[in-house]
Amino acid sequence: MNVLIVSKTRMHHGQCCVGGLTLEGKSIRLIMNNGNYPPENTDLSPGFIYNMKFTSKSKIDPPHIEDVIVQSYDLVEPLQVRMLDFIRNMGVPVWEGSPEELFDGKLQWTDNGSGYINKADIPTQSVGFWIPNQTLRKNIYYKKTRYSCNSNDTWYNIPYIGYDDAVKIIPAGTLIRVSLARWWDQMGTTELRCPLQLSGWYDR
Repeated sequence: MNVLIVSKTRMHHGQCCVGGLTLEGKSIRLIMNNGNYPPENTDLSPGFIYNMKFTSKSKIDPPHIEDVIVQSYDLVEPLQVRMLDFIRNMGVPVWEGSPEELFDGKLQWTDNGSGYINKADIPTQSVGFWIPNQTLRKNIYYKKTRYSCNSNDTWYNIPYIGYDDAVKIIPAGTLIRVSLARWWDQMGTTELRCPLQLSGWYDR
């Protein structure tokens, strides 16, 4: 099956998270057949289409329903059209507006503007595309890059986990990919959470 790689994001232990989109419009997250995520130096690159053999992971933990086990892949070609045109043609839904629109409107927000979900209200997916109605601006918070915007007098701060250099601003109307991290006990809270992350953006 042909798969467009749409994102590559940072993880720990020399691994990365690679997101794809089948040419039928299904989002997938790649796990290699050894059970690990791809290494940081993987030759799987965003913006390229690969012919890929994979199977669904036998055990999934919602909202992370996109995991697949990759048996093999071969490069086919680079994407020849704008990413927005591609996903529209595939019928892939795109959230538009403020961060409140993301993930079925089920995100909760901390006092510092970080988004997350908890076990009480789980969305139907853990990745998606978004066109914000506000400009997002780069800032450094606790040595980590975040993108911030103000909507209806509320500040939102989304951590950036991609490999591309962080730009100063992401203009309103730009196509962005967002994701939810794996479940974890964030900063000693008493509940498991999946924090909101910004995976990358598309200039064309």
